[in-house]
Amino acid sequence: MKANLVQNEPASQKRWDKLGLYEKLRKKEHPQGKYVFHDGPPYANGSIHLGHLMNKVLKDLVVRSRTMMGFDVPYVPGWDCHGLPIEHKVMGELMAAGKMDKIAALDDGPRRMAIRRECQKHAEKFIKLQAAQMQRLCTLGDYDNPYMTMAPAYEGAVLEALAALVEQGLVYRAL
Repeated sequence: MKANLVQNEPASQKRWDKLGLYEKLRKKEHPQGKYVFHDGPPYANGSIHLGHLMNKVLKDLVVRSRTMMGFDVPYVPGWDCHGLPIEHKVMGELMAAGKMDKIAALDDGPRRMAIRRECQKHAEKFIKLQAAQMQRLCTLGDYDNPYMTMAPAYEGAVLEALAALVEQGLVYRAL
């Protein structure tokens, strides 16, 4: 029997989307309570690779199996939008496109903002691509509402958590 996965998988994903399968799982009763599952985010800097595939499929198995055991296991995918991988890629693209001279001529503040905007556009592009690729793996998750480390709400929550740690005396300097 031929599986025809390349043809059948997109149809399965469309059927799940049309049914609102993820939303239905969130609304059903969960007698075992909540099972918190945090997915450390990949960098938003390219297509997914075999490491992402293995990571997402194994995590999807945990989410599905715990859900079948009666737990509420919301899966919210996320992306790391900061850091050198994205900045390095963007700088290379700007140089290749001949845009670095124009950006380098700007004052410090506008230059930094121009590079940050390019990094944000780059991250947004690959978040969209990776989300589609991860959905093609038939992973169930809230892909309409992911967390992104570049989102102001996310950055604000991180600062609030850090401030709480400082207030509790848990952050200190030691040389």
